[in-house]
Amino acid sequence: MSTTRLLPPDERYPLAALDHRFVNIDASDAYVRGRRLSPVGAHSDHVRPELAHLLLTLAEHSR
Repeated sequence: MSTTRLLPPDERYPLAALDHRFVNIDASDAYVRGRRLSPVGAHSDHVRPELAHLLLTLAEHSR
C-alpha cells in the first residue's frame, strides 16, 4: 500500500505515486480546518477541484 497527499489541480501526480494496487490519499490538508474536522456542509465537501483532478488522473493512468 502506498500513501500520497491530495495535490492541487495544477500539480501533476507522478505515476509512481499512484501505480499500486492500493493507494491511500491523504486529504487532510483539504478537509481539516484548524485542529478538528468541520461538520458544516459535510455532504458537499467532496465537490472539490482537487478530487476531480485525482479522479481524472486515475482514469488517465488506467488506460
